[in-house]
This record gives sequence, structure tokens and C-alpha cells, in this order.
Amino acid sequence: MRESICIVLLSGGVDSATLLWKARKELDADIYAITFIYGQRHSREIESARKLAQLAGALEHRIVDISYISWAFRSSRLVQGGTPVQDLTRVSIDYVPQRNLVFLSIASAWLESLLLERRYRRGILAIAVHRYDPETGYPDTRPEFLDAVEKAINLGSAAVYEGRAQVSIWAPFAGRTKIDIVREGLALGVPYEHTWSCYRGEDRPCGECLSCTLRLRAFMEAGSPDPLTPMYRSLPDWYREWLERRPSRSESSLST
Repeated sequence: MRESICIVLLSGGVDSATLLWKARKELDADIYAITFIYGQRHSREIESARKLAQLAGALEHRIVDISYISWAFRSSRLVQGGTPVQDLTRVSIDYVPQRNLVFLSIASAWLESLLLERRYRRGILAIAVHRYDPETGYPDTRPEFLDAVEKAINLGSAAVYEGRAQVSIWAPFAGRTKIDIVREGLALGVPYEHTWSCYRGEDRPCGECLSCTLRLRAFMEAGSPDPLTPMYRSLPDWYREWLERRPSRSESSLST
């Protein structure tokens, strides 16, 4: 058994899938994963999270249903029945109130139980927060937020208090864009065909919601088509035009 354990917050989307593969490669730690059902409209991604955890060889994958507190997230349009606040100017319209704080709190409790039971010396909470383009983003993805949560977790931990272990939050994509993440994920061999990003949670991604367009833009800028491209109900004109301009595989092989 290793001395370190890492719990990856795994949504089933592009960012957290890349984080999971990055953790496998770079951390000398036993890898666990945790996924939350919090009343989101796009719960289709839960299936993706389950498949990704299996493919990554996570020692354990917990799917935690906290949809009973979805009323606390009611000012987000991502939650069933949610009604977003319309006059926010610096925060994304897809912000879910204190979601990362809730997720990290629950994950940290599970982490501490594992630290105490299995005598790990280091606990890592991995989260795939990153910088958004446009700049309107999420206040609970900022480094200062993560630093404060990390400090609070360590102060409240019996394992830390008794000197048995230390806990850290690992957010390697903080300050980076989704384009950066996709580029790294392609290099890591992340099976993006098993990820899901669409907010509508149907059997096929819509290609129109903010999450779909950000995903398609990232793959385009990274120079690689989204492996889910054939599944989209519709594709933005700019993405179609880019696909048409790309050389075919045969042309690419001839040029080399």
C-alpha cells in the first residue's frame, strides 16, 4: 500500500476525466473517485463517471446522492427546478451556490476515514477547477478559495491534529483554460469518447448549450475533433467549417 491516497472529484466531464488520468500518471498515490448527484439536470454524466472510474482502475468509486439538498442550490439553472439570479455580472450563469465547498467537505470526510483506517500519511483531494473564457467564472474555483478550504480541512482533521497525516487540495488546472486541459488529456490518452458535458442530459449532446460549445471550442483549438462529434444533435457553424477545412487523414499522411 502506498503512503498517499488521492480522491478525485469526478463529474464525468472532460476536465475531471483529464484530472483522473493525470493523477494516475503523476501521483504516487492510491486513486479513489467520488461523484455527486446533487439534483443536476444533466445527470447523464453520472454514467460517464462510472465508466471512467472503471477504465482508470480507481480502487473505489463512490456515487453520492445529495439531491435531497437540491433546494439549497435552487438559484442555479443547472438544478432541476432552479431559477438563476439574472443580475449577476461577474459570475457565470451556470454557477451552483457553494457546490465545490459542499463537494470538498463530503470528500474530505471520506478521505479522513481512509486516512485513519488505513494509516495513509498523506491525503489529496483532487479537483479540476480551471480558468474560464470568457472571464466570467466561478468564485469557488479561485486559488484563494481552495487555500482557505485546505486550511480548514487540516484544522478540523483528527488525523492531522494527531500528527498522523496531512491533507492537501490538488488543483493542477487552476489558472489554465479548457483548451490546455484537452491538449494535455489528448497526450495522456484520456478516453474522451466516454465523457459527457451537455447540460441537457439527453441521449445525445445538444451542441447548443454553453457546456457543449465550450467543449467543442476546446477540441477545435487543441486541433483534434471531439470524439463525440457524430453524436451531436447540432453543431455550431464555426465548428463545422473547421472540420471541413481540416485535411483528411489520407492528405495528412501524404504530406508527411
